[in-house]
Amino acid sequence: MSAVEIRLEDVRFYMRNVHTRMPFKYGAAVLTAVPILHVVAQGTLKNGTPVQGVAADILPPKWFDKDPAKSYEDNVADLLWSARSARSAYLDAARSPASFFAIWQDGYAQTVSAGDAHGLNRLTAVHGSTLMERALIDAVGCGVGASYFELLKANILGLDLGAIHPELQGVEPGQVIGTAPLAQLHVRHTVGLADPIVSSDIAPEERLDDGLPQSLADCVERQGLTYFKVKVNGDLETDLARLAVIAELLDGRDAEYKVTLDGNEQYREMDALVGLIEALAAEQPRLYERILYVEQPLERSVALDAALEPGIRAAAAHRPLLIDESDDAQDTFRQALALGYKGVSSKACKGLVKALANLALARQREGCFLSGEDLMNLPVVALHQDLAHVAALGIGHVERNGHHYVRGLDHLTADEQVACLATHGKLYREVDSGLVALDVREGKIEVGSLQVAGLGVGVPVAVDGMVELEEWEFASLA
Repeated sequence: MSAVEIRLEDVRFYMRNVHTRMPFKYGAAVLTAVPILHVVAQGTLKNGTPVQGVAADILPPKWFDKDPAKSYEDNVADLLWSARSARSAYLDAARSPASFFAIWQDGYAQTVSAGDAHGLNRLTAVHGSTLMERALIDAVGCGVGASYFELLKANILGLDLGAIHPELQGVEPGQVIGTAPLAQLHVRHTVGLADPIVSSDIAPEERLDDGLPQSLADCVERQGLTYFKVKVNGDLETDLARLAVIAELLDGRDAEYKVTLDGNEQYREMDALVGLIEALAAEQPRLYERILYVEQPLERSVALDAALEPGIRAAAAHRPLLIDESDDAQDTFRQALALGYKGVSSKACKGLVKALANLALARQREGCFLSGEDLMNLPVVALHQDLAHVAALGIGHVERNGHHYVRGLDHLTADEQVACLATHGKLYREVDSGLVALDVREGKIEVGSLQVAGLGVGVPVAVDGMVELEEWEFASLA
């Protein structure tokens, strides 16, 4: 099937505030309240069919930009500037019908250029483009009645992977993905730096009786978890003590488990990381053997410094290293591979097209891989789109944490919750009367229902229950 052409006519933004049920500590940030930015794009296919596409992401502190001089309000303002800039760029790129890929190339380039001129780092500048990218994919899929997997398999989006990585010249998207999307995904449960490991870690005044597990031990027991993403903070003594408690908990179960370590840019040189890995090998050999990879240990300003290649290769000799925050451009994975890294994360907020191209590149290199990571994606839009993407790319386990730090679907309207249960009844379940939450069983979630027209959403998005961006204020998070 040839690429479908689309024209964009209008793009609107809406905000929805969410408060966490427990603090999410990652790196230097502690998240307790966050807005979700929703994008609604309207257009027309070349054949005259009117279409609408949506996208969404939380706007978290100190992930896109970790500059200590910037406040959380500054972070949000920068991300909103990027979104508005991308809206202008994509409306300009799609003022006449064109293929998704042609619009994306033009819109991406314009957004990056504008962000550079505004003084934004690349991760922040590109975020607006990734939102428009997802909304446009959703619109095309809904317009032609094709799921995300089907859009890729038949290349209805007109993707040219060789335009991203020259090594992929002539490689079709359908050759990169499997014969069918995954119907189940393993949840790789995030263990944040402030998360209680066992119930006795929870102070009486901090105990939650909201129908959901709170400690790691409770989550493991009730959800049958076997994959874990453990945050480390760069302090050897503190990290080793905490990992010893986690190892004792996980080793005490009969089930096999796998672990990834997330450095969250807490290291500026590799000796400290090598010291942590070697200490784990000596003190916690069972946990060490189950480490799949170490994610983004080095601070992004030095992570791709050629002078650090010997240290990167020394650490990677123990366990593969993966870049996440450093992946801020279309060619960064190629740079990382040249220095000894083996992996790169797929994160919707960094772009779906780039992730697909990176997967294709990884499959050309022995031992290289694409992982599924998370931006605390929350239902409906952000979570569904990320899961549909990961399932289409065949990534069997994916970081999940939104269901842990936020109380189920309480941030949605009653109609949205009913629709989620009706359309995605295997992905969600009613935990208690009035509480709908992600249904994690034996460490897995069912994602087959996301094979709907568009990018996996499958239910109406109630923008009437949100605040138009022009009326939203940062102070409302309090």
